[in-house]
Amino acid sequence: MREDWIECKLGEILTVSSGKGLSASKMEAGKFPVYGGNGISGYHSHFLFEDIKLIIGRVGAKCGVVHITQTNSWVTDNALVVNFKFKIPNLKFFKLLLEIENLNKLSNSTAQPVISGAKIYEYDILLPSLPEQRAIVKKLESLFSSLDAGVADLKKAQQQLKIYRQAVLKKAFEGELTNLKIENLVPIGQRVIVNPRPPKEGFDDDIECQFVPMKLVEALINKIHLEETAVFSTLKGKSYTYFETGDVIFAKVTPCMENGKIAVAKDLKNGVALGSSEFHVFRCNEELLNEYLFYFIIQDKFRSEAERAMTGAVGLRRVPKKFIEDYLIPLPAIKEQKEIVKQIESRLSVCDFIQQNIKEGLKKAEALRQSILKKAFEGNLLTAQELAACKQAADYEPAGVLLERIKAQQNKATAKPSKKKVAQPSVVAKTETPVAKISADIHAGLIVKVIKIHEENPTSIDNLSHIKCEKIAHLVEYHLQIPLGRQPVKDAAGPDDYPHLKKIEHRAKMANYFAVQKKDIGYSYSSAKNSDKAIEKIQSSISFKKNKQLDDLIALFLNFDLEVSEIIATTYAGWNNLILTGNANPSDEEIVYESRENWSERKLKIARERFFKAIEWLRKNEIVPTGYGDVVPFPKKKKS
Repeated sequence: MREDWIECKLGEILTVSSGKGLSASKMEAGKFPVYGGNGISGYHSHFLFEDIKLIIGRVGAKCGVVHITQTNSWVTDNALVVNFKFKIPNLKFFKLLLEIENLNKLSNSTAQPVISGAKIYEYDILLPSLPEQRAIVKKLESLFSSLDAGVADLKKAQQQLKIYRQAVLKKAFEGELTNLKIENLVPIGQRVIVNPRPPKEGFDDDIECQFVPMKLVEALINKIHLEETAVFSTLKGKSYTYFETGDVIFAKVTPCMENGKIAVAKDLKNGVALGSSEFHVFRCNEELLNEYLFYFIIQDKFRSEAERAMTGAVGLRRVPKKFIEDYLIPLPAIKEQKEIVKQIESRLSVCDFIQQNIKEGLKKAEALRQSILKKAFEGNLLTAQELAACKQAADYEPAGVLLERIKAQQNKATAKPSKKKVAQPSVVAKTETPVAKISADIHAGLIVKVIKIHEENPTSIDNLSHIKCEKIAHLVEYHLQIPLGRQPVKDAAGPDDYPHLKKIEHRAKMANYFAVQKKDIGYSYSSAKNSDKAIEKIQSSISFKKNKQLDDLIALFLNFDLEVSEIIATTYAGWNNLILTGNANPSDEEIVYESRENWSERKLKIARERFFKAIEWLRKNEIVPTGYGDVVPFPKKKKS
């Protein structure tokens, strides 16, 4: 790394925030592009951002993919919007930088990958000066312009090869490649057995067979030699497709047909191969050469007619066996068939050679692109002359100076007010609805939701308690921003408003929403006759998205006992208190001190390490405070 570059964390130079959800029905009209992880996914009649934005795919297959939006665009909650902490950032530089850094690796490992802002903030990068950022982008664009032109030529050649292949096949079966006349037209079914039955002998018990994975049945003219297939025992009574050396394999199901999966089985070690039931298998008699049939059915003409003949439900359509049996094929003598195959292969072998060279060329082009990017973001792309020109720019300063300036601006923006000044109210945001107007039924409905989810998971029912419900209620009110009318204080058990909870319990008893049961320690709840009515009240009062967030939050707490729930809610409340009182980016140590030492003496009995783990859990699950609501104060009579 050069002396005027600096290593820093992304969180030191930028912040991210989620876009705003938008239903598909609202994207049917409008002129403003709507962006998600996949880029533009539609258009809308309004826009969220007037200026150009850098965005990062937040969830799913496009997690970590980077885009630059147009002006006047909308960004959905499938993407994170990047905001820089300094003026005039070079968006193209950071797009290329984040692409080569492959932020997808920061996502969790679940079936639905998600990337969090916390992980982005902790990611280390090398940062150059502003003029060098511009110079790097300019040189990359120049280099990539030539590279892209070469790639475009290679891809054009690929398309031309496909056209040439089909032209060769068309002429072959019209008799134009040889001096032979093809006069006989007979149905394929007269010369092949379609889906032949396996031999009865030896199939009463398990036998050793070769399994052909779908990925080995290559597209178009590639014939397969099944050396890589696995050998294993078949299971009696299972419905599989069996085939032998020389059989022609034709994929009959819609997704496979679209990929042109056709092959000739070669060199089967055990004589019988076990494949997927997604295939038709053609076994030719002595009058039809299997390779002649293979080349005939890889023609676009045959494949397009087969696709039109498909039957079945959308998404799982199949080429019927009858279509194959009735299809007409020109049939010369075996000698002439061999000559036609020879003529085809002599021409297509040249195509294969060129195709392989094109593939290698495309791989080399991509490798070269990655090599250039690597050099660029390690500080090794620009020449000494180009670097000297960067240092002459009016806005040149070493990256370390730029970073210190950013930090100074941030510290100034988040500085606590002087003690000499009149103290300002600590509240930054009020709840959306005045406390007095919030129906007790909404809070009761929340508790019933918690009860129902625990009752549906019997192994977690012992974890249910009124204290745990109060901790969930705090996160629902402060994190999901669903007003419940609570005014929590720093109770020994966490952020609690027990007088309010008593009113909710009384309302629930009167309306028969849920029942209160005394336990050895504290109280628990159980559902009652009108539980569903209470759930309907809260579900109808909030959006579909909020309902989903609410269910997800309750599910996260399902297996937590009272103490774990208490630690998490208290840590969240302490962290939020710090933000509300002016500390926008508190350290973990500050959060733990506020949530433990500055909360209640009872909290001192809990190991500090558990609060640090709670901070890690909150970040991992993207339950990070934003300074919403009121500060949770000590009660008027401070409890121990």
